[in-house]
Amino acid sequence: MSENIFGEIPLKTWRWLGVNDVKAEIPAVEKVISVADGDVQKISDVNLSDTDAARKIKITVGKSARVEFSAVDLGSGDFSADVEIILAGDDSAAEIDSVYFGDGNRRLDFNYVIRQCGLRTDAKMNVRGALSGKCDKIFRGTLDFQRGSKGSVGRELEEVVILSEGTRNRSVPLMLSGEDDVDGHHAVSVGRLDEEKIFYLMSRGLDKAEAERLIVEAAFNPVVEKIADENLRDEIAAEIQRRLANG
Repeated sequence: MSENIFGEIPLKTWRWLGVNDVKAEIPAVEKVISVADGDVQKISDVNLSDTDAARKIKITVGKSARVEFSAVDLGSGDFSADVEIILAGDDSAAEIDSVYFGDGNRRLDFNYVIRQCGLRTDAKMNVRGALSGKCDKIFRGTLDFQRGSKGSVGRELEEVVILSEGTRNRSVPLMLSGEDDVDGHHAVSVGRLDEEKIFYLMSRGLDKAEAERLIVEAAFNPVVEKIADENLRDEIAAEIQRRLANG
């Protein structure tokens, strides 16, 4: 089977990091979405598959339009997601909220790009994940301020919790700018769970595993609550509890 390329950072000189041109031997499910001028769309993508899966999503946002994209990865197989949002119209906005849980020998590959093309665009990217076992994960998040995007702002944050030894995490926050009048910020936080929070919860009667599960669930819940389908929200919540209990 031919290989599909995912996660191509829009800056070729970064190849030395070993995080570009990641290949998958599965076909990607592709979606192309347009958000019309003045419209607001909430879009979600949830992976609960027990087999390998791949996504390729492209969203174009028109003038004074807004897209809220929520993503949840709780699958059991390898997973690749390539998401590109183009803020084509003036005063357009995009918000990406994403959570993932990597355990076992899973390989996770995420590439999120927001291209800010119009005037006064607004981009937010919030990603939270937890890793255990021997999971190997790459996340690339790019804010691309293109020429003509004067007055635009962008914020990007990824928070990664390491739950056990043996995991491999690679995070690549990237900001590109072809304009001088833009405001962009990006950050990554990687570490173990806050010991003070764990101690506090244990002092209230929880054991350590229960305290850790509660903290991770609390971090994931704001994204899960954005899923419109109530039955799917319940399924996701139950799967988070199951995976954390087995982690």
